[in-house]
Amino acid sequence: MRTAMQLTRFTDYSIKALVYLAEHPDEWVTIRQISEDYDISRNHLMKVASFLGTQGYLRSQRGPGGGIRLRVTPSDINLADVIMDAEGSMTLLDCMNETKAEIDAVQSRLRSVLVQAIQAFVDSLSVHTLEDLVSQGEGETAAAAPQ
Repeated sequence: MRTAMQLTRFTDYSIKALVYLAEHPDEWVTIRQISEDYDISRNHLMKVASFLGTQGYLRSQRGPGGGIRLRVTPSDINLADVIMDAEGSMTLLDCMNETKAEIDAVQSRLRSVLVQAIQAFVDSLSVHTLEDLVSQGEGETAAAAPQ
């Protein structure tokens, strides 16, 4: 089976930062710690942390002993919400942004199929939380992948 949908690096880093914070629930974590552990640019993580704070996923504290930490429990952070917040638009083709009058019948049908596929993707993610990612054992997944 071949899968090719790819989320942005920003979304990837957002999820990694949330996972890291969920794994360190009683600590103020620094951007530097996440950057070094995941080998991610600090500049990118600063943008991610700012975004996640604005979205209400984390809080920050300046000064010695400060850092960032989750604002809500991992079980209250829905993966579909995080991905949709970080991705913004889940448009797969330019034709998905056009009105029906601007596209031909084939493109209209393709648009309909893609909209349904995106909705199925979001629906399948919406049953999972950040807690699902951090509470699973090594090599386990929340749902068995089709063979």
